[in-house]
Amino acid sequence: MKEKMKKISVLTFYKEKEQVTSLLQELGVIHVELNEKAHSQNIKELQEQHSRVSKALQTVKDFQNDDTVNANLKPEKQTTAHILEAIADARKNFDTNLQHIEKLQKEQTKLKPWGEFDRKRLAQLEEYGVQFTFYQARSKDFERYAIDDSICETIRIEGGIIYFVHLQYNHSKTLPFEKVLLPENTLAEIDSELARLMGENIEITEKLRSYSLYIETLKQELEHIDNQLDYELTIGSYDGYAEGKIFHLKGWYPEILEDKILEGLNDQGATFSVSFPGPGDKVPVKLKNTGYARLFEPITRIFQLPNYYELDLTPLIAVFYPIFFAYCLGDAGYGLVVLGLSLTAWFTFLRKSRHLALLGCLLGGLTTLMGIVKSGSIFGLPLTGSDTLPAFSFLSQFVYIPDDQNYAFNAFNVALMIGVVQIFIGVISSIINKIIYQSYIAALPQLGKLLIISASLLLFLANMQNVAIFLPYVSIAKVVLFTGIALVLISHDLSISLFKRMGSGLLPLFFIFTGLLGDVLSYVRLFALGVASSVLGLVVNQIGMQIMDSGWWGVLLGIVFLLFGHSLNLALAILGAFVHPLRLTFVEFYNNAQFEGGGIEYRPFQKLNSKTE
Repeated sequence: MKEKMKKISVLTFYKEKEQVTSLLQELGVIHVELNEKAHSQNIKELQEQHSRVSKALQTVKDFQNDDTVNANLKPEKQTTAHILEAIADARKNFDTNLQHIEKLQKEQTKLKPWGEFDRKRLAQLEEYGVQFTFYQARSKDFERYAIDDSICETIRIEGGIIYFVHLQYNHSKTLPFEKVLLPENTLAEIDSELARLMGENIEITEKLRSYSLYIETLKQELEHIDNQLDYELTIGSYDGYAEGKIFHLKGWYPEILEDKILEGLNDQGATFSVSFPGPGDKVPVKLKNTGYARLFEPITRIFQLPNYYELDLTPLIAVFYPIFFAYCLGDAGYGLVVLGLSLTAWFTFLRKSRHLALLGCLLGGLTTLMGIVKSGSIFGLPLTGSDTLPAFSFLSQFVYIPDDQNYAFNAFNVALMIGVVQIFIGVISSIINKIIYQSYIAALPQLGKLLIISASLLLFLANMQNVAIFLPYVSIAKVVLFTGIALVLISHDLSISLFKRMGSGLLPLFFIFTGLLGDVLSYVRLFALGVASSVLGLVVNQIGMQIMDSGWWGVLLGIVFLLFGHSLNLALAILGAFVHPLRLTFVEFYNNAQFEGGGIEYRPFQKLNSKTE
């Protein structure tokens, strides 16, 4: 669901412009329509300052650790300007040293096969006409080549590669092998320089860690800059009239907050008008889902917010996404692990984002339940057909969706049924959306699509699957099918004549029939991923049990293999269970619901103050 929004237009005299802007920022509830072309020297300077503080804050966080900060390494300067300068210089020196270290390490690797030698002695010999050329070649190629009367001194043979020096006197013969250009520094010089640079970077690291004392200072500075930047951007978004003496600003606010806004503006004697959104307005969107549905707003935001003139599908995502996730993961044991990890996160690293931990608990709990009801699997061990464990025998009676292909409601068929239900709800949502935001006439093509889908499925089940309950309704289904086709033909594009409309309507019909088949079959992935995770878990168990039969050391190795194998399988299964339901939601479901998206998020112009949040 979405908040109803209203438009506000504020008029102000040029002398009161800054006063009114400060008032709007204090109210903190109006989404200002910013002018993207608004530029000023103040804005440019604030953006540069914002970048500097952000980089400094990120640098300190990158080097921060949980160790106690050494009091002797506290920064000498404590003003924000000096902190920023010191952090920037330290990071620059660290990165410069790191580049030199990487370069020296490459030179070190290049020199190692040749060992330590006296460069000055070689230079002296070269003055007398002795030429030294360093080569590397595959050993078998070197052995096949006839060196003639040249002197070749082998330095090292390593990994099938021979490193050798070719000596000549007043000649310039080139051998058909790869020349090696060695660095000017010796190994000893490189090792010494590496030690110096690494030691210097250790000192810089300790210094940067000491600046973790000023993380809150940097955050407050960043907050202050954000407030100033928002203010300047808002000032630059006024439209000027009457030779710059009158200014006009447009914004939006949730209708539920109207009393607060009107009271604040009237108290200051501001001139303004309010109205409802009109055609062509870019209305910001504020979602207002509560309770359970609100947990799934992060999933909605992964794709796009709905625009103001369409339904928010988050409540429907909240119904289907957890079912899809649990169906894909499909193992009660893995569900318990997800539940356990989510509960751990609740009390540790997700303490400040407990809605995400709660979502994980929900998905883990439902997966545990689904792992028993569908197929019956716990860490790859099947519940059915096992009489050795009393707990498995007890739980096997709750397996209502088996893998047995002879059973009508098997895991494969149920996956398709879930898909059909979601497609139906998607089409119905599009019809409701058209009626609410456009007109009943605009909903006719989607109504026709709904009739076509309903009749096609009924005819498929009755004529092709011989489902007895549907056989008496075949004639009705045919009437419904032709009615739906007629609706699509005559109403799919009301901007053209009826004759042209009926001719061009063949293409929408083609997409409806082919799209129905493709969309339904896409839901097979729910079954396939669930089976894959269960089968891989079973394979891990079989290999682990075989390893355990090798004696006491085999038991230890088998336990390690089981832990590693199930951890890897769980990671792959969670990835698939997260991504593929998103694909079904954002492609199949959104397509049938005719979701347009492109909503602008409601961002009120307000003064940030982390201390009061």
